[in-house]
Amino acid sequence: MTATLIFLLLLLLGLFLALRPLLGPKEPFPEPPRREELLEELEVLKREVGALEGEEKKLALARMVELERALEGYRPPEPRPFNPLPVALVLGAVVLLGVGLWRYTLPRLPGETTVTARAEARELKALSDKAKKTGAVEDLLAWGRKAFELGVYEQAAEAYLEVLKKDPRNVEAVRRVGILLFLSGRPEEARLFLEIAQHAEPMAAEGWLFLGNLHFQEGRYEEAIAAWERYLEVGGEARERVQGLIAMARAQAQGGKDGKSVYQARCAACHGARGEGGVGPRLQGNPILKAKEAVREIVLQGRGTMPAVPLSPEELSALLDYLDSL
Repeated sequence: MTATLIFLLLLLLGLFLALRPLLGPKEPFPEPPRREELLEELEVLKREVGALEGEEKKLALARMVELERALEGYRPPEPRPFNPLPVALVLGAVVLLGVGLWRYTLPRLPGETTVTARAEARELKALSDKAKKTGAVEDLLAWGRKAFELGVYEQAAEAYLEVLKKDPRNVEAVRRVGILLFLSGRPEEARLFLEIAQHAEPMAAEGWLFLGNLHFQEGRYEEAIAAWERYLEVGGEARERVQGLIAMARAQAQGGKDGKSVYQARCAACHGARGEGGVGPRLQGNPILKAKEAVREIVLQGRGTMPAVPLSPEELSALLDYLDSL
């Protein structure tokens, strides 16, 4: 924002300097008459001098002499010289500041506004270009990992699918494709990929986390609890969050159709136990919760990476009331 304001101020200053000669004060004396005007006045005096007498005739003859002398030494007025310096300064400032804004402030990824994010964007592009050029599994994995880390899921999916074409047994690619399928609202396919990946590499914590999320979202609480407990066993880092999810799943397994229970069963795995955010966006204080019809549509139909959540009318009504209280 600061860089943009400085750019606009310098641009206005440069325009002022460039246009100043046109906007400045007028000349203190009028421009000298053109040669055609002098000749026209001389011809008029020649026609009229014969009819004049006395003092008027003397004045007319004196004026004719003055005009003839002016015509003999007549020089047309020189054009105002053009000064290119202000224009060059304006163009230079525009180019330098434009490059600076493009280099350091213009976003290239969702949420990107800082120098660090620009560096990440450049790194992602470099990894993408290299992977597409070489086609090597190692380069494709590096691209996919960076895209997954930055949340650029379209590129992550493209990279990991290319890995599977070249190496169908690559467990990381199988697991990440399963996670991406879950985030895109395709739970049946996601379960297949995640179960294959966890069978081949049971120590991968993120696979158990998302497999638990998938079961939990579908209301399969015992399976979800088992997957999350495996996550804790293999050393997953989000211990407190997952322990809270396990407690909620156990409570939900006992039944309950109030709004909080519905939220814990269907939403907390992604949005956090109290709506503080997680895989999904933060719900606490989110202004969209005030528009119940919009929330209803998102829950039932899904949006972006959030899959549709099938709820009965009673469950949906209770959930909307609970969300309104966050």
